[in-house]
Amino acid sequence: MADTTTARRLTIDDTDYLLDGEPHQIISGSMTYFRFLPEQWEDRLTKLAALGANTLEVYVPWNLHEPRQGTFDFEGRLDLVRHIEMAGEAGLDVLLRPGPYICAEWDFGGLPWWLNKEDDIDLRCSCPKFLGYVDAWWAQLIPKVTPLLSTNGGPIIACQIENEYGYYGNDHAYLEHLRDKLRELGVDTLIFTSDGTYAPHLQANGGLDDCLRTANFGSDPETRFAQLRKAQPRGPMSCMEFWVGWYDTWGKARKSARNTESVVTELKWMLEHNASVNLFVFCGGTSFGFTSGAVLADTYDPDVTSYDYDGLLSECGDVTTKYYACRDAIAKHTGRADLTKTFEPSHKIKPGKVELTESVSLEDALDTISEPVVTRSPRPIEKLDQGYGYVLYRAHVPASYKGLPLRLRGMHDFAHVKVDGQSIGTWYRNDEQPTWSVEFAGDSAQLDILVDCMGRANFGHRMNERKGITGGVFFGQKGYEERAHFGWECHPLPMDNLADLPWWTTRSLDGPRFFRATFKVDEIGDTYLELPGFTKGFAMVNGFNLGRYWDIGPQHTLYVPAPLLKEGKNELIVFEVVGCTADTPTALLLDHPVWAE
Repeated sequence: MADTTTARRLTIDDTDYLLDGEPHQIISGSMTYFRFLPEQWEDRLTKLAALGANTLEVYVPWNLHEPRQGTFDFEGRLDLVRHIEMAGEAGLDVLLRPGPYICAEWDFGGLPWWLNKEDDIDLRCSCPKFLGYVDAWWAQLIPKVTPLLSTNGGPIIACQIENEYGYYGNDHAYLEHLRDKLRELGVDTLIFTSDGTYAPHLQANGGLDDCLRTANFGSDPETRFAQLRKAQPRGPMSCMEFWVGWYDTWGKARKSARNTESVVTELKWMLEHNASVNLFVFCGGTSFGFTSGAVLADTYDPDVTSYDYDGLLSECGDVTTKYYACRDAIAKHTGRADLTKTFEPSHKIKPGKVELTESVSLEDALDTISEPVVTRSPRPIEKLDQGYGYVLYRAHVPASYKGLPLRLRGMHDFAHVKVDGQSIGTWYRNDEQPTWSVEFAGDSAQLDILVDCMGRANFGHRMNERKGITGGVFFGQKGYEERAHFGWECHPLPMDNLADLPWWTTRSLDGPRFFRATFKVDEIGDTYLELPGFTKGFAMVNGFNLGRYWDIGPQHTLYVPAPLLKEGKNELIVFEVVGCTADTPTALLLDHPVWAE
């Protein structure tokens, strides 16, 4: 309920934020609640307040809250209202970023996958169909947060529309629609936009003259703010994303890191020059399940599961030297002598070696976990009414195609191909397509193409790329000699229904295959899962999808948060796409993360 006796209002003048008329400098940290478990929220918020921050910045992922059109979820990990309330209880204000697009190195930039089922929709613009979906989403979201506005006595002092729109387009009618919709739904706080300042069009295209413009950057604040001032002569200087680290993508040589000294130097400059700043990220967390995003430009660069980001807190929430150095700078600037609290690392456990003694091939599990869809051509997963995971394409190839080159068009993103149950190879979309031909005896052969659908692009104009096989399967030499194959079974594999798999004692290590083990835990703590000998897939603990693994690194362990474990018996399930090369399929549960060095 609104408490007007504690209502507050954030406004601006020519140079400052004003909180109830008094100059106010925002010192904020970014933390995406959906990358943590609810049991961890209080710990992270406490550490943010102890940093000397006065504000929390919060993204809202549309795709998690509306996983299917018209079905909404605000429970558990997605209890946004409780998260914001807890921020207020910790003494923090909130900058709310409700999108609809958020980027965040998150699948599809936070847009729901089912938008890609549409053939006649334009994203992130004033397309009536897109705006209709946005309006329906905000009609659910915004009434939940309006009681938490500062003008109603809550912690939300400002709301952002869109995110870095200047990098995407110039449809001001779209931004105006978002602004007006927030006002219509009762948001009477300050509204702002957030964009780069590396070219004049970024702020010009991404902002509105009656909304505060803010800047995103990682260095050289003097230059960046000078460019922001050209775009916006009046108002406070704000860095809405001060990049204290960077994200990681599969195949990089090593984990991203940023020098602490450079972060502190830039932070000090901003604080001393009366700029407000949001540390991005304060704590990144983990892109559990199939939620990590990607960059899609000249090549496809999917993000790893960890979103450690080299933030002020590590992936598991431990404070870093960067945290203490930034806190010292904030304490000196604000004159707060109380910023002296130290924090112990989270309790870690090391259960050690776990043998995966049970397994079942995807072939033997298929009828349990998937209903085939019969189509003429392979269909992308969105057209199969599936958002995430894998899809198995199955066809019976006639003898007339025997020995001809096999070509996949529009394969997104990693394929394992088998003929009559025998692997002929794998293909990652960034590599040159292998030279395959289908060799078999008899009149026909069963062709299986398992496609691993990895993260959708979260930035740029190829976000709406569909997943699976989008361009068909062909036989023959390149060009006009290629012949399409028609007649397919498409097996959707969202991998969210594994409770009834028909397990057997492990006899084969070939992929695609599920493996299972149980392990005992005598005490609860954080741990890290390593899968030596495994190639590519995902892992689940007690039914919770930890995320993707891939032996190309740089991430070589998956974070297992303590709240997922229980004293006594626990279950581990691993799905391996390619095959396990170890003599015995074994997992290791460690007390530390492992990254490529």
